[in-house]
Amino acid sequence: MPRITIVELHRYREWTEKIGYDREWIIQDRQSSFYNLLQKIFSKYNGFAIPLRYDYYIVLSNGISREVHLDIHNILSKKSPVTVRMVSVPHPYPLIGQLIGTQVLSATSSNFVFYEGEEDPVVLMHIDVNGITRMTYETSIYEAYTAIIEFFSYVADTVLRYGGIASYLGGDNILAVLPVETYEDYLSILPDYVKIGVGISLKPRKAMELATRALDEIRRKRENKYIVYSDSTKNV
Repeated sequence: MPRITIVELHRYREWTEKIGYDREWIIQDRQSSFYNLLQKIFSKYNGFAIPLRYDYYIVLSNGISREVHLDIHNILSKKSPVTVRMVSVPHPYPLIGQLIGTQVLSATSSNFVFYEGEEDPVVLMHIDVNGITRMTYETSIYEAYTAIIEFFSYVADTVLRYGGIASYLGGDNILAVLPVETYEDYLSILPDYVKIGVGISLKPRKAMELATRALDEIRRKRENKYIVYSDSTKNV
């Protein structure tokens, strides 16, 4: 089961309202700094952080012990302007894992909750939208951006039916996290105007590496809609 860890910046809105009206640049600066730290510290242990609203994050943290999660929580707490809350749940369906984590956050007063459990490989899809560079110069950067966001909305909606979650990575890149049992079915519904690199590994950072490697190979050869790499793939 993938390990889904939710990181919450508790009462974040209340903090923002205390720093004056000329605050948005401060908020954006703090958010980028916190995400930078979160990504760096989890990637050190082969995890991968997924930004959501910037007061909530989902981290894929397979293979990271309870003790290390607690150490990370303590480090993040020292760098945050508000209380950091963390819930870590193993579940074969990322969508359900984050749902359980959310329910735990709403029901507990504890700032750190960690559930033990068996951990299975993570399946990551690195999705690239075709033709965005051409569209950018033929229209504008904003129109190309809105086209990407529209497609991301489609991915974020449809991936739910397969027990997965999605995030926008920037540029024309989208990340989808799916269960081992359903990712092949999800691949079949994605349109032909995208390229999809799929990475499968017990280590989330490795799964992301494999997905990106697969995507780069599609870009070079221009022969496949998708390529799947896993730790068991020969020569990987």
